[in-house]
Amino acid sequence: MTARRLIIFLLCIVILIVCQTTELFAQPGDPPKPNENVPITGLEYLLGGGILYGIRSLLKARKKQSD
Repeated sequence: MTARRLIIFLLCIVILIVCQTTELFAQPGDPPKPNENVPITGLEYLLGGGILYGIRSLLKARKKQSD
């Protein structure tokens, strides 16, 4: 039992170290120009997918209640 706890503890430590050090590799990008619009391309797809998934879930719940 203690060997299992030790392995889990070491695995958690390794995961924390890896997650913390990935932030160190980030490099600052070029600053945006003041009058330039920043396109948000993926956000529309995520919102649309979330809305469609919500509608689908509501329809399934209604169908399940009526059965």
